Amino acid sequence: MPLREDLADDLAAAVRTPEIFAVYQPQVSLESGSIVAAEALCRWRHPQLGDIDPVTMIEVAERTGVIHELGRRMLDECLDTLRDWRGMGRAWAVTVNVSPAQFEDDSFGGHVADQFARRGFGPGSLVLELSHDSPSIDEGAALPQLRLLRDRGVEISLGDYGMDTVAPERLRRLPLTEVKIPGHLVRSVESGTRSSLHDEVERAHADGLRVVAEGIETLTHLDIAVQLGCDRAQGFLIREPDAEIVFP
Repeated sequence: MPLREDLADDLAAAVRTPEIFAVYQPQVSLESGSIVAAEALCRWRHPQLGDIDPVTMIEVAERTGVIHELGRRMLDECLDTLRDWRGMGRAWAVTVNVSPAQFEDDSFGGHVADQFARRGFGPGSLVLELSHDSPSIDEGAALPQLRLLRDRGVEISLGDYGMDTVAPERLRRLPLTEVKIPGHLVRSVESGTRSSLHDEVERAHADGLRVVAEGIETLTHLDIAVQLGCDRAQGFLIREPDAEIVFP
């Protein structure tokens, strides 16, 4: 792999080409067992280097400012995919990851809200997931945009819930609708035993938040997610991320 600095120009060019694309990993309701949403994951297939590690790609994008164009490109692609799902009778939501850096652009929230409204989607069709770096988010710039999005029917999710990355009082200031528990925390819970993670799930529910368990790879992990009281599950047991958008 070349130095990350060497990838900057390539990424800036790639963002306008099919080298950048989305794969989708479904989420299931633990109550019904049905697919209710899918998370869009950005991928970069470099013509010479092959698949670039997503973490490296995002780090380069944030450092160079390409994250703004990349984020808008992914949003537009995912909203088009959501429209296609609706055309096939699939009433799923799509979750799109956003970087704290994207909120440095004062027009970001308005752009998302306008694109969402222009396509005529109902409330809850689009979920924006704040990354694990959300504690570094500039609340002065981000909160008005997040509140605008919530008012327009866009849901807000927070990743890495349960890792004490955000103080409870600050978490409550964010207009969240959902939190996601990382897979390694789910897998750390011994089946049939009470853990502090149960308390975190109960706290989220008390705040009116939906809870998604990520990284579900085995039936045991799925059972633990149910025992924790999670509302949804996502992971390789259910399906690996896939560029195809038609899930059974």
